[in-house]
Amino acid sequence: MDQTPRKPPTLPDGQIDFFIRDRVCSRCYGDLSKRPTSERTWEVSCPACGDAWGFTTISRHTAERRGQQALSELYEVKQNLPDLFPRTQRTEKQTLSELGY
Repeated sequence: MDQTPRKPPTLPDGQIDFFIRDRVCSRCYGDLSKRPTSERTWEVSCPACGDAWGFTTISRHTAERRGQQALSELYEVKQNLPDLFPRTQRTEKQTLSELGY
């Protein structure tokens, strides 16, 4: 594994706005921001993660698809949870008896 320190992406004036519009942080899926580094060059950063994001990004489309997939899975789990763990009204004595006390 490469142990060289990673650096944030640096892009020129004409590309930075397209990059932060189409990409998000791969750690928190949050919007990226830009800060000037030198004349007509910008550095990409994640305001929420700071340096912890590892300077990696994913496309905004992929992040949105993953979010929709997670919501779908959450809905499915909520629908199936009562079948997996039926709620029965038991008294304290019944519960303790089932546990062997």
